[in-house]
Amino acid sequence: MLRRFTLLICLAACAVPVAAHGQATPFAPLPQAAPQQQTPTATTSTAVDEDEGLDPWQQILIFAGGGILLLGIAWAILTDARNRAPSEEKTEEQDAARERKEVDLKRRKAKNRAAAKRSRQARKKNR
Repeated sequence: MLRRFTLLICLAACAVPVAAHGQATPFAPLPQAAPQQQTPTATTSTAVDEDEGLDPWQQILIFAGGGILLLGIAWAILTDARNRAPSEEKTEEQDAARERKEVDLKRRKAKNRAAAKRSRQARKKNR
């Protein structure tokens, strides 16, 4: 019952046309613009020079602050890069570990090649 009542209200709201009170007809001519009134301009001569720019010392402070900021960012990047860079000193342990890795890699490749060769021969045999 509640659904029917809600549906009835929605259909009634959609069926009622909404009148635009600001527009009687969209094809009516535009209203005339109000005439502009001339306002007298008062000229006052002042001896004060109103410069709205920055003073030179303010500009120097801004540029110095920007330079300090850029130098701080560069310093942070360089120190982080130096800390994370690999060291150039090679120890015997590193050399031995690299050799063990290379030997293990060669052994695994040879084992995989042998297994692939055996499987190819088995497939040829079973044709």
